[in-house]
Amino acid sequence: MDELDRAILDELEQNARASLAKIGREVGLTAPAVAQRISKMENSGLIQQYTTIVDHTKLGFDIAAQITLKCPYGKIKAFGRQLTAFPEIRQCVRLTGEDCVLIYAWFRNNHHLVEFLEQLAEYGETKTSIVLKDMLADVSR
Repeated sequence: MDELDRAILDELEQNARASLAKIGREVGLTAPAVAQRISKMENSGLIQQYTTIVDHTKLGFDIAAQITLKCPYGKIKAFGRQLTAFPEIRQCVRLTGEDCVLIYAWFRNNHHLVEFLEQLAEYGETKTSIVLKDMLADVSR
C-alpha cells in the first residue's frame, strides 16, 4: 500500500459512493487507475465492505447507548449465540479486562432501553452510558 492507495482510502471513507472520476481528480489518477487500485484493495481484503451511515433518530430511535457486559464464566458464548436476537445492537466487540463485551445500541425511548437491559441481565452485569453527541460526526461534516 502506497500513498496513493491511502489517499484513495481516505476518499472512500469520506464518501464510498463517490465516482471513480471524482476520486481520481482528488488523488491525481485516472478513473481506470483508481478502479484497479480499489479492486486490488478489495481482493486483498483491505477493503472488506462498504456501509451506510443511518441517522437512527429519523427512524424513531432517540437514544444511543454504550453498554459494557461483564459475563460470568461460560455465559459469553451463550450471549454470542443470541446476538442476532437483539436488533438494537449496532456494534458488539469483545474486550480485555474486567468487562467482557462492549455494545453500541439504539433505542426508541427509556422504556425500550430498560427492557433491553433486563434481557441482557441473563448474561451478566451491565454498565450503561447514554451517548449525548457523536463529536466525530460533527467534525467530518
